[in-house]
Amino acid sequence: AGIWGEDCREFKPERWITERGGIRYVPSHQFTTFSGGPRSCLGKEVSLIQLKMVVAAILWRYKFQVVEGHRVSYTMSTVLQMENELRVSVSRRST
Repeated sequence: AGIWGEDCREFKPERWITERGGIRYVPSHQFTTFSGGPRSCLGKEVSLIQLKMVVAAILWRYKFQVVEGHRVSYTMSTVLQMENELRVSVSRRST
């Protein structure tokens, strides 16, 4: 919670929007996946673009819903980890 703030567990997409409506800058060193500084991963930007494209394509084609009665819980760590499995039902969206 120290890096991301006391309300880091709350779903607040507005935290990433500036007062003027732009996207808030977050220093890349806060994302340890790609390392940081002069020796950070060369493929970072390409992989992030590819990741966004894949997620968008999946969300466009399928609908995900948490299974009724399933409690979602996670453990805070360097990376966010699920405490238990995440049970979801997946259905194809009508086109």
